[in-house]
Amino acid sequence: MGRIKPPKKISATQKIARRILTEILQLLFWVMNTLRFKNQLNIERPCVMAVYHDELMPLIHYFRDADVTAIASQNHFGYAIAKAMERYGYEVALGSRSRGGMDAFFQLLKSARKGKTIAFTVDGSRGPRHEMKEGAVMLARKTKLPLYLIRADYHGLRLESTWDKTKLPKPFTTVSFNYERFPMEDYADETDISIVVAEAQKRLLALQADDYGSPK
Repeated sequence: MGRIKPPKKISATQKIARRILTEILQLLFWVMNTLRFKNQLNIERPCVMAVYHDELMPLIHYFRDADVTAIASQNHFGYAIAKAMERYGYEVALGSRSRGGMDAFFQLLKSARKGKTIAFTVDGSRGPRHEMKEGAVMLARKTKLPLYLIRADYHGLRLESTWDKTKLPKPFTTVSFNYERFPMEDYADETDISIVVAEAQKRLLALQADDYGSPK
């Protein structure tokens, strides 16, 4: 597993904040040991999994120690998440559309070609919320791996201050997965990728209703 490279030019205060954030996330991951899963994900592996950023937490727990590679933002918050995920047995590529995105994509591509399953937060790392980008589709197209669209349904607490309104699972809550295999084989390689992404986005949204409502 590759070592995570920390963000450059980190002050002493930022180092302390990052360490505290990592430990808070680790505690949150520990709480997820209480989660109960109503159904299993019967998917082919290796594959590319397309998920929304705000529903990621239960999936992180579900796929712990399962030889999965994921992506996190190349910033201090992303670094903290990556370090916590490493303790769960994940390989993590750091990058986003604004910083390090190409390097992260090539790391994911390399991992996929080694037989690893890839977890892709398709609306990350800054949104807009529930708006699918092309990364997961592009990766599935290049590797010829099956693409699975996955949603997680569970009771939780929304973090209103985050761009994606992250949903933290409540202890002992039950998680249900709604998912489908996206038919990449129906689209020729020369098909404009925006067409494929638009259809994948439509199907991902349709898997379950969004339970988030803006506060009044």
